[in-house]
Amino acid sequence: MLCVTSKDGNASIKNVLCATDFSQESEKAVDFAAQLLSANSDVTLYLFHAVKIPYVPAGDYTGAGEVLLNDEDALFRESTRKIREKASHIKALGFKKVHGIVKRGEPVHTILEAIEYYKADLVVMGTRKHSFTKGIFFGSVSERVSASTRVSVLIVR
Repeated sequence: MLCVTSKDGNASIKNVLCATDFSQESEKAVDFAAQLLSANSDVTLYLFHAVKIPYVPAGDYTGAGEVLLNDEDALFRESTRKIREKASHIKALGFKKVHGIVKRGEPVHTILEAIEYYKADLVVMGTRKHSFTKGIFFGSVSERVSASTRVSVLIVR
């Protein structure tokens, strides 16, 4: 069993949420989480992906909104296929308790909701190298999740 030491003493990790955007960096995080937890048969791994819903202006009569929403549906289906494929791959390695989940929503908010819903004891995420300007104004999803939750976040580079 994987354990961490907290202020309260020894806390066991039973549920791990691994957020992915299917980038190379987040795939490293998924692989790292699977390796880290492989010997711990009591741990449940939740592979999680958030599909950002496109902004469609009210009163859009050009048809652009319909195209954006159709693209989002296709992206959701493709993301579901990818997350199931990754979960199956990890199960084939002998990991018994792995679930692939795809939800619609803004990534940070959706990941924070998933942390609560799945009662995650640990979050594992990858991080990308953003430009200085983008990092200053927006920060990364992993940084914003880490700053907004009381659950430990392991950021894999």
